[in-house]
Amino acid sequence: NIIAILLIPLIVLFNIFLAIRLYFKYDRELKPEVEMDYYRELPQDITPAVLSKLMSIQGIASKDIMATLMDLVRKKYLKIEEIQAGRKKDSKFILIEESSTTNLKEHESNLINWLFYSIGDGKSVTLKEIKDYAKASRTQSSFRHNYNKWVKKVGAEFKKYNYFGQSKEGLKTAGKVVLMEFAGIFLLFALGALLKVQLFIIMPLLFAVIFTGFGVIIYGALIRKKTQTGINEYAKWRAFKRFLLHFSNMKDYEIPSIVVWEHYLVYAISLGVADKVISKLKLVLSNQDISLRNSTYLYCMTDRSGRLNNSMFRSFDKVFTSAFATTSSSTGSGGGFSSGGGGGGGGGGAGAF
Repeated sequence: NIIAILLIPLIVLFNIFLAIRLYFKYDRELKPEVEMDYYRELPQDITPAVLSKLMSIQGIASKDIMATLMDLVRKKYLKIEEIQAGRKKDSKFILIEESSTTNLKEHESNLINWLFYSIGDGKSVTLKEIKDYAKASRTQSSFRHNYNKWVKKVGAEFKKYNYFGQSKEGLKTAGKVVLMEFAGIFLLFALGALLKVQLFIIMPLLFAVIFTGFGVIIYGALIRKKTQTGINEYAKWRAFKRFLLHFSNMKDYEIPSIVVWEHYLVYAISLGVADKVISKLKLVLSNQDISLRNSTYLYCMTDRSGRLNNSMFRSFDKVFTSAFATTSSSTGSGGGFSSGGGGGGGGGGAGAF
């Protein structure tokens, strides 16, 4: 009886120690091979939505839909127009017919099919149409289904880059040790039966192994961390984000063309710093730089005097945040669906994939 009482805390402490050892050996995040303060160009040719899954623990959010749409505008698969809808202005996205979508990633073409063919008329779609589609009771479930489908397509693309890996060694180690613990308990059962000891004395030991041992096994099975490639790219994108926030203070930095900045800005949306980047671009880009001739979408973000503003981003974020909130509340579930965007600046919303 005394031995059994002493063994229970020892088994619990041993399994806690085992979990800690698994963390340090298999689950602790690797260090990047190169540390850097700033990265002054795009680290890798990935889509903004894939970047969001790499950088954010919250995963995909409404801001990534906006980033993907703007990237498609930048790549000239779409064009954007500001239209008057009654007393209010609206943004209209138009498919460019001569642009083949065969070179697009699957989640990019899926987004086009969802927004332009399920919601729009096959040629164009406005922000108001998206909002109305999400709010209408007969189409809410379709909106949610298509959003979830798009998120899965992004996840499938994300897996191709091997940013994360799962360590089977952690599970093997945990399994072997816990199996040995069970073997020891059953030996005690056998010994107790031979010595005619009451078996209920050994039962607490069995429960201790079951609860703590299986906990360690589950932890070992769930170990998933960034690979060396993943941590290297993560570090580069963090350095690129710092560059976006500080470029205007760099005296030796030569401001690139508007085409380059439109490319950078779609990633700034997914990184959650678009507001700050736009405010800094106001200081370094002239009105002529942002003209229709030079840009694919920044010209839509100017006021009457030709200066940059982020009202279009804010409108987009408001529409999708409202659409997601409406759809989530109507189904009685907030989980697994983005309830917020932060498209212009502050990052992804809670509840994102």
